[in-house]
Amino acid sequence: GGGLSAAFAEHLAVIDLPQPENLILISPWLDVSMSGDYDEVEVDPMLGVDGLREMGETWAAELDSKDYKVSPLFGEVENLPKTTLFVGTHEIFYPDVVKFYNKLKDNGVDAELNVGEEMTHVYAIYPLVSESKEAFKHIVEVILD
Repeated sequence: GGGLSAAFAEHLAVIDLPQPENLILISPWLDVSMSGDYDEVEVDPMLGVDGLREMGETWAAELDSKDYKVSPLFGEVENLPKTTLFVGTHEIFYPDVVKFYNKLKDNGVDAELNVGEEMTHVYAIYPLVSESKEAFKHIVEVILD
């Protein structure tokens, strides 16, 4: 859902429609082509590169897997709203989320990266995990601010 949300916001900018006030992305899949270097990810108990590449091809359908509509990492980001990202260091998307965050910052977007050390995919919504409780509290603060 996070990657889809980012792609939708990028598309809103392309067709010159208003952006949401905040974009909150939890473990977004930002490169469905899986073209990055994922060797730095120690372990991801939930997701693997090969399976994701296959799913990415299916998701992209007739689009190139690097089209921003399915892989927002490759889109134009300068018109995105304030963006808050959550990602765990033990998930395959970690390197791409860091790249996306850097791209946002380089393009003047108000962006914040929240990294869950040794956390896995979508840790921010796990029940009964202290890191997720902190992430949820922060999400509420961003929305209410």
